Amino acid sequence: MSPIALTKKLSPAEVERLYVAVRDVLGEWTERLRQEAGDNFPEKVTAFRPQMAVHGRFGQPCPVCGAPIQRIVYAENETDYCARCQTSGMILADRALSRLLKASWPRSIDELG
Repeated sequence: MSPIALTKKLSPAEVERLYVAVRDVLGEWTERLRQEAGDNFPEKVTAFRPQMAVHGRFGQPCPVCGAPIQRIVYAENETDYCARCQTSGMILADRALSRLLKASWPRSIDELG
C-alpha cells in the first residue's frame, strides 16, 4: 500500500488489511523491544532499527523484492518506501526534487535502472 494513500479513499477491504497489518507489526515490535530491554529501562531508543523492512534504509535493497528503497521528503518529514512492493513500481514525486528535475524525474522503478 502506498505510504501516501489517503485513508478516506481506501476500500473497506484495504482498511481491514491496513488494520490487520498495523496490529500485527505493532505487536511484533512491542514484543521485540520488550525482549531487547528485558527488565531494564530501554537504552538508546531510536526509530531506526536494522530489522525494519524499509524505514531508514534509503538506497538499500528491499528485503522482499531487492528494488532500491526510495525516499520522499515533505516539510520536515521523510518517508522511505519500496516502489515495487508499495506503489506498483511508481516512483512518488518528491516535491523539491521532482520540481527541480522536471522531465528527468523517473516515473517508475524501471526508469532507475
